[in-house]
Amino acid sequence: MSDKRLALSFGRVAELYDRVRPDYSHASLDRAQEVLELDADAVVIDLAAGTGRLTHELAKRFARVIAVEPDDAMRALIADGVVVAGTAESIPLPDASADAVFVGEAFHWFHAPAAVAEIARVLRPRGGLALIGNQWWHTDPPLPDRALELLEVPFVRSGRADNVETWPDAFRGSPFEPLRDETFPSEVVVDANRLLDMYATTSSLAVLPAGERATLLRLVRPLLSGPYRLPITVELTWTRLA
Repeated sequence: MSDKRLALSFGRVAELYDRVRPDYSHASLDRAQEVLELDADAVVIDLAAGTGRLTHELAKRFARVIAVEPDDAMRALIADGVVVAGTAESIPLPDASADAVFVGEAFHWFHAPAAVAEIARVLRPRGGLALIGNQWWHTDPPLPDRALELLEVPFVRSGRADNVETWPDAFRGSPFEPLRDETFPSEVVVDANRLLDMYATTSSLAVLPAGERATLLRLVRPLLSGPYRLPITVELTWTRLA
């Protein structure tokens, strides 16, 4: 299954995605704003903005936020900032027009070399880039083995299980300083229904036909009890133009 098809699968579950995905950590956003030296007058881009959940948080902090998103269904739910259709590889904005670019849980879907070049193009001198991701896959208590087996089938079939993250390589020799990584702890407690809704918004399930996805979730639901604590690792990767 192509990465492009998976990357554009989230529009199938746009409203659910907007409702159930974990919020973006204020601590990670505070840190990004600090290290990228952004004041309230900054112009920032939310690249691959999805349904605008990160856009909403950025709009509380900055004077002008531009949300760039390729998927029509996802883009229709963005309620903040200036919203435009576009991709990371072809950002519909002028050269040197932004102080920073933020990417929430999406950079691994980009064609990294083209995206790095485009991001550098739209940034002003010393402009910054912040990548933020929520790693929430582990549960306490663990899911029953049979539930994990059922959920693993579409994951393996999608090809995501074999994916090796190579996107950091695209920054070598780029106009950017070396990438810097930081993590922040967070957590959320959910019931079984909310947890299954969250799984339904992952690419390997979102890409399934609606009936097949519903059947899978119906098989998994009786195996779960809950509540489940999700210890979230918030990953912040940042850099600036050299």
